[in-house]
Amino acid sequence: MIIVFSTYPDRKSADAAASMLVEKRLAACVSIMRIEQSVYRWNKKVEKCPEWLLMIKTAKRAYPSLERYIKRTHPHRVPEIIYVDVEKGLPSYLRWLESSVSKALRVPLDRPAMRRTSRSPKELTKARKPKTSSR
Repeated sequence: MIIVFSTYPDRKSADAAASMLVEKRLAACVSIMRIEQSVYRWNKKVEKCPEWLLMIKTAKRAYPSLERYIKRTHPHRVPEIIYVDVEKGLPSYLRWLESSVSKALRVPLDRPAMRRTSRSPKELTKARKPKTSSR
């Protein structure tokens, strides 16, 4: 299990991200917390603003898909996406978490990636026998 942290600039985008992460089974649970003020440097300027923190509970194997989803949908050009490993936890909770995200990893093929190739989706889904040289 891992916990992924990502901040959002407003409640609406945080709510939408949390809902979609759970709906798409990239996360078992997402907690949304208001941060009164974050202070950070951006474009050589010190910025101060309120933010919304998502605490995303998921399986480690779901991280690559989760990261891609956040990067693709986040309102910021460089979103905060960090995770920490959870070493221990209530076994029944950890089992629930694993079962909640495992289906997300049996996703259909990446249709946009398939469209970018020259092959049709049917060609990409069929296993092909390797060509052998004839002598």
